[in-house]
Amino acid sequence: MEQKILDQNQTMLTRFRFLLFLGALLIGSWPALLHADQPEQMPQEPASSSFLLIASKQMNDPRFRKTVLVVTRHGNTGHIGVIVNRPQDIKLDKIFPDSPEAKEFSLFFGGPAYPRQISYLVRGGEAVEGALTISSSIYLAYDMPTLGELLDGKRHYKDLRVMHGLASWAHGQLEHEIKLGGWYVMPFDEAVIFDHPPAEMWQELFNRANSIVL
Repeated sequence: MEQKILDQNQTMLTRFRFLLFLGALLIGSWPALLHADQPEQMPQEPASSSFLLIASKQMNDPRFRKTVLVVTRHGNTGHIGVIVNRPQDIKLDKIFPDSPEAKEFSLFFGGPAYPRQISYLVRGGEAVEGALTISSSIYLAYDMPTLGELLDGKRHYKDLRVMHGLASWAHGQLEHEIKLGGWYVMPFDEAVIFDHPPAEMWQELFNRANSIVL
């Protein structure tokens, strides 16, 4: 019983540290987003389809210029996704100071919606409870205690990418943006996400979308 209470206290402390840290980050970078609402509950059902979005050169929104996103659809509620090629100069040991492995991971900017929401893509290993199934071997999750277990080596995995913030679209909104030429749509490719350097990812996929051979 005492150990259970200690574990619960540690989880609450970790979450509190993270909120303080990310609040400071937002004050310095995106003050307009400080009062953004938090999602009451992230979608948890398996994704019916997942794909990649690549920003075209017609993308006028600076938050999405030269970005690559993993996107999935949830029933009739529209699309959600995460940017996967915008690492920040922030290491995860700021959130998990007691994890030796955390300093090896950068925190990525995942999107302008829900900037205080942490999510992560994990490839291989055990399925994460409550996560979205993106492909046969990749999950999109948001549970902080599970992320701590992944970093501490208590759960097996092959690759991990951690983001704050999401991208979301109302029903029909993304289709309209694609029609206007703001995005290219490509089949989901897990090798691109984890095996390509983030700095090279957008150009590689932009070239593919335009059938450019250099």
